[in-house]
Amino acid sequence: MHIAVCDDNIADRKQFERLIKREADRRIAAGGTLYADSYGNAESLLANPMQYDAFFIDMCHTPGVTGSDIYRELLQKGVQAPIVMCCSEIDYRKEEFQGDVVFLEKPIRAEELTACIDHAKRVKDAAVPLIELRTRQDTLYVTEPEIVYAVENGNMLDILLTDGRTVSITSSAENFYSQLENYPVFFSPAFTCVLNGRYIQKLGFRKVTMTDGKTFHVLPGCMNYAKELFARYGKASAH
Repeated sequence: MHIAVCDDNIADRKQFERLIKREADRRIAAGGTLYADSYGNAESLLANPMQYDAFFIDMCHTPGVTGSDIYRELLQKGVQAPIVMCCSEIDYRKEEFQGDVVFLEKPIRAEELTACIDHAKRVKDAAVPLIELRTRQDTLYVTEPEIVYAVENGNMLDILLTDGRTVSITSSAENFYSQLENYPVFFSPAFTCVLNGRYIQKLGFRKVTMTDGKTFHVLPGCMNYAKELFARYGKASAH
């Protein structure tokens, strides 16, 4: 597991680090792993928050920024991991929060930290894996069923999503397909595209038609797998 601490009180942050080090040592002895990054400002944390499985937040001494502001930024970026609001000078319980939010009083006790991390691990184990789509402007995280297909367009790869959006990333179909090896529903019928088998509408002679009507030619060696995917997913998606 990978957790983040964002606290602008250096003494509290150091105490967090000591508690987390002890927790990590205990989990290693039990056959688990725990990594933690500690931040004193919001900008560093918000640069890449999707890597974390839990957040411990308290900001009281930075002008114009509180822990609540960081919480809202995390939600806007698509974070679904548990967020622990640590109450000190600000009592976050008096504010309204959505999603998986836990409240803790400072100073944090070891048993409370353990309970929060145990909760985050249960959430992580039950979560649907996300696929990273890094555009030139932003990074999106989507689930496997949200991707219909991906097609090369010059030096870009255009990825059609089920909500109608097309996301363009700097990649080749081959490189993108290599990132999807844990998702057998995807296949690459030609060197320039990757298709999601659950969205095959019909099969033809060495070609497949997707649910949006777009047709792709299929290399001979891929046709049997396309038929397997269509039998498993495509017919249901076509209705």
